[in-house]
Amino acid sequence: MEDIKNAKDNLVGKLKEGTGQLLKDDKLEFKGKMQTIKSEIGSKVEDMKQDAAAKANDLIDHVKHGKRDNNKM
Repeated sequence: MEDIKNAKDNLVGKLKEGTGQLLKDDKLEFKGKMQTIKSEIGSKVEDMKQDAAAKANDLIDHVKHGKRDNNKM
């Protein structure tokens, strides 16, 4: 769900930035740049959360697998 929000923010930010450039509105252009940057940071945070969850699941699987091997001895 966050991916969709970040994609929307990125698109809207780029539109604001372009409109600001076209209309020579520095405030609108700046707001667009900030919204785009916010969306990029949000996307990177989501990627990091997914990577952390995957590594945690790998660790859990490794620990469970290790316990099964120890019980067979």
